[in-house]
Amino acid sequence: MSAALGRSQASSHRSPQGEGTPVNPTVSDTIRLARILCILLLVYAHAQPYQPGVPESLLSPMGLIHYTRQLLGHTSVPLLSLISGYLLARTLSARPYMEELSHKWFSLIVPLVLWNLITIAKEYVESGFTTVPALHEWPNAVLAITAQPAMTPLYFLRDAFVCFLISPAFIYLARKLPGTTAAALLLNALLNMDGVLFINSAIPLFYFAGCVLLVRKIPIPTQAMPREPVWAAGLAMVLLSAAPFYLPPAWGVSDPQSVAYAAVDIALRAAGCVVFWSVASRLLHGRTGNVLLQFEPMAFFIFCAHGMAIGLWWMAIDRLGYADVTPIFLSYFAISPLLALVVCVMAVWSIRWVTPSGLSLLMGGRIPNNQQMASMIKPLGRRHLARTTGA
Repeated sequence: MSAALGRSQASSHRSPQGEGTPVNPTVSDTIRLARILCILLLVYAHAQPYQPGVPESLLSPMGLIHYTRQLLGHTSVPLLSLISGYLLARTLSARPYMEELSHKWFSLIVPLVLWNLITIAKEYVESGFTTVPALHEWPNAVLAITAQPAMTPLYFLRDAFVCFLISPAFIYLARKLPGTTAAALLLNALLNMDGVLFINSAIPLFYFAGCVLLVRKIPIPTQAMPREPVWAAGLAMVLLSAAPFYLPPAWGVSDPQSVAYAAVDIALRAAGCVVFWSVASRLLHGRTGNVLLQFEPMAFFIFCAHGMAIGLWWMAIDRLGYADVTPIFLSYFAISPLLALVVCVMAVWSIRWVTPSGLSLLMGGRIPNNQQMASMIKPLGRRHLARTTGA
């Protein structure tokens, strides 16, 4: 995901580091659009309200929320993993591994530590200065060594870093044994055989798929994709997201520890890659695509901060006594990506004004420039930022 969330200031159709074989300009812009689209949809995976397990009815308020989380939230991330593998394989074809290692440390591990420390401090203040991780919990809370960190979604940065560490092996296997390796990674994703190597065992599967696309020079569709595979993938998403509501519990599709659950999850993720890439390619040359692209330079910040951003809105709703009012919390959930975007733009503008170097650390070096900030603050104004290109 590091490359998928990579530097936004690139001015040519090259990798985030400006190296490697030039990418088709349309592919490059579609990658940028897919990046911000998928990260905004990810907000649905973490927006309140929460309810453990699967609600009894899909047509209940909480059932609709659970369904939307599966349909749009959880399925939007795998495309970012696939893009990461594609871009990193391309970068490593021109840049030494050790040189890229220092970049990945700064762009993944430094933000991982800082954002988790911010989360721990926030929870400490909210608890009345009483709640802090126990001494033995700090390694996971900050670095996600063997379990999810304090800010749960950021385990992705940790897994992305592990993917980078073994990327030379992935690239070699993409050349020599793509099918066998993909089958082994699929089996690993189903059975979680890697233990604590990955927090989410599905991530390396899609990361490797991106490596295969680059190494095997598989053409990437840049225009509207054929209807049949896109509609089939969309139908699969709709049906598989509804499966936990209607299939017998004995089948295991509602049990996160079961193989059946993992199989449905991977199928959903694969279908999501097809659908969201198709959506991005269709939006690219329209007004909606132009507006979304203006916010792409802060995609990484949104990814890191969206949980806290939407939490601020939920806190206000709760304090006002509307958290249990169905129209209110449904409306809040429906527009949560927009609400998170508003808070994140304000936060980036404020932090950039106070401490640009601090913002650079939080964003792994991906700090927006003056024109990009102006474009995000006034996305519908007369003067638009000319679309920068490059993945």
